[in-house]
Amino acid sequence: MKNVIPILLTLFGFYTITSCKQTKQEKEVPVENPSSSLMTESIYDASKIDPAAPVTEINLLATGNNMAEMKFNLTDIKVKSGCTVKLTLVNEATDASMQHNFVLIDLGSADSVATKGLKAGMAENYVPKSKEVYVATGVTPPGKSTTITFPAPEKGLYEFICSYPGHYKMMRGKFTVE
Repeated sequence: MKNVIPILLTLFGFYTITSCKQTKQEKEVPVENPSSSLMTESIYDASKIDPAAPVTEINLLATGNNMAEMKFNLTDIKVKSGCTVKLTLVNEATDASMQHNFVLIDLGSADSVATKGLKAGMAENYVPKSKEVYVATGVTPPGKSTTITFPAPEKGLYEFICSYPGHYKMMRGKFTVE
């Protein structure tokens, strides 16, 4: 019996090591050719913040207590290429139905993102998993604020919307990276 325990411990250790190696290998994703324009131009990783980049702070206010009054205080946001954006969405509404979010999207994709956002539902903050979406806040209730930090995307023109159902037609603007 004394000889069985070390053998079992050895086998268990061997099994643990080999199963971890298999798991690690299974999780590895093959890297495409870095010169591929699809890979370098269409992938945006909001978590890759350069700690040395200058920070641009933006306070975006969501105002209005009904569908006719709701709006963002800014309809045009400009940031410099290479900066880190620290955006705070402040929901100034007091009516419980006036919940808002901020969603940075490809120019011209508001209808598509809003429609897909409806399908994503509240569990996903009305933000679809889509290549058209760069970053988004969660749904922010009245009287609350939410802050997100992300690297500015590549130079170009983008849009931002509130994708809460029925809001994007009135709550939108241009986001320019210079």
